[in-house]
Amino acid sequence: MNTPPTSLTHQESAQTRRGIIVMLLSVLGFSVNTLLLKYLGSVREIPSLLPLVFRAGVGIFIVLVFFRGRRPTRIRPVFTEPLLFWRGLTGLLGTAAYYWTVPSLGAGKATLFCNTYVIFAALIAALALGESLTWKRFIWLALAFAGIVFLAGPQLQGPAWSIGLDEMIALFGAVMAAASVVLVRQLTVHHSIGTIYLAQCVWIFVPMIFLTSRHLPALSGMDWTLLIVAATAASYGQLAMNEGYRCLSVTTGASLQMLWPVLTAIGGLAWFDERFAPLQLVGAVLILVSIWAISTRKA
Repeated sequence: MNTPPTSLTHQESAQTRRGIIVMLLSVLGFSVNTLLLKYLGSVREIPSLLPLVFRAGVGIFIVLVFFRGRRPTRIRPVFTEPLLFWRGLTGLLGTAAYYWTVPSLGAGKATLFCNTYVIFAALIAALALGESLTWKRFIWLALAFAGIVFLAGPQLQGPAWSIGLDEMIALFGAVMAAASVVLVRQLTVHHSIGTIYLAQCVWIFVPMIFLTSRHLPALSGMDWTLLIVAATAASYGQLAMNEGYRCLSVTTGASLQMLWPVLTAIGGLAWFDERFAPLQLVGAVLILVSIWAISTRKA
């Protein structure tokens, strides 16, 4: 029996509304996590590896206890399949770089660098997977790299133009995140989103718990609360983003995700007085526009 057009339209409209709501909540989760990272690192002076291990631990708990995807979450492949291990390792390096640079670079700037993973993923996919690199995409990539230079180089204090260690770590993290994205494209053929996310959390948690365990007894009750809230917000943001992309077109989903660096920049200015030099603002705009064009395949 064919579904009446009006019923089909209603279902599509309901799915779109659900996707928009979930994606906006994802952006909110990512933004809350980022601003808490800044507060924990800069104000409470908590080592950046602690929020990382909390994120992994809470992520494992959420995936195993609460998350229900279209395909089951399997534990054994996380420890036996090489691609899932590499997904975990690149996720560890990429996330660690982001968590390390948020307190020093600021919430907005670090998040912009983090989001350049889209640019590097396009290059890696072209080289490793043979995806086409059109002349339009090449132009957008060139503009994005110009934006990175403008964002990284000019300084409000100190030398007028310099690229420091933190900027280099942030870009390294973006490259690792891009490698993770390329691996996820391959892994989704045989594994659920839950299994893939579990691999990232496990291979972050296992090494990080040994490096951070000595810091745990010194944490106050407020520290524990804020770390758990930040980790929960990050995990929810990641899983909600996956659900949002399931319900929305790539163009709509990517457009909504662009709110994340914008919100963190606004939050960084409002609560931590983080400011951008004029050329940094130009670089930020170039990066955001280029990421949107590349991720929505307008390029």
